[in-house]
Order: sequence, then structure tokens, then C-alpha cells
Amino acid sequence: MGKFKNVSEVIETPYISMFIEEGILHVYYKRIENMDLDIAKECVLTRKEFTNNRVYPCLINVIQMKSSTKEARDFFATEGNEGISASALIVNSSAFKMMANFYIMVNRPKNPTRLFTDKASALEWLEQFKK
Repeated sequence: MGKFKNVSEVIETPYISMFIEEGILHVYYKRIENMDLDIAKECVLTRKEFTNNRVYPCLINVIQMKSSTKEARDFFATEGNEGISASALIVNSSAFKMMANFYIMVNRPKNPTRLFTDKASALEWLEQFKK
């Protein structure tokens, strides 16, 4: 935790690690071969418990995630977005960029959502959504 500024607690599960730094929730997905609805629900429940249902802009690093089911994407776009004022998705491959763009265009998340390939740009964009 020493490498993060203003981080009080880091939560680790088999699927994610998350922390709040300078008013932005950081969620890093671990290696997941196929994100299904059950895993998606567990991740969102963990996030809501961790944030005490407070609303945050969210940096979401999905670099290690391999794929997701339609049900998981639908869930993340609707109920799974509760408590998130905006989402910045960090991707690093053209295949995942296509999948994430598909998610944004087809699933239409209910909050502002953008793709980024670098963390600094994502954090800069999320600043406008802090309360």
C-alpha cells in the first residue's frame, strides 16, 4: 500500500483488487478466462460493500480479463453500474478494445463510459466526475 497516495485500504478477492485513491475508485480485474454473471454479481457486491454504497468515478483495468458473457456485460451496463458516476476502462489489446467498444455501443452503460490505453489519461478524464 505504500506505493499509493491517500489509500486507506486495498480489498483483494479471487477476481479483483480495489482501492480508493484521491476520490477515485480503482478496480483491477485479475486473470479471468470468462467473466460470467455469477462472477460479475460477486464483484459488484464486493465493490458496493467496500464503498458503503457511496458513488465514485471508477477506473476499471480489464487488461487481464479474457472474455465475458452477454449476461455479464448486460449486468455491468445496468445494475452493475449502480454507485459509479463514470467508468474509465483501461485496455491494452486491439481485441479487447473491440470487445469494450462493443460493450459501450451495444450494452449502453447507464453512466459515462470511455476506453483508455493509459492510466494517466483515464484518471484525468475521471476528475470531472468527482463530487
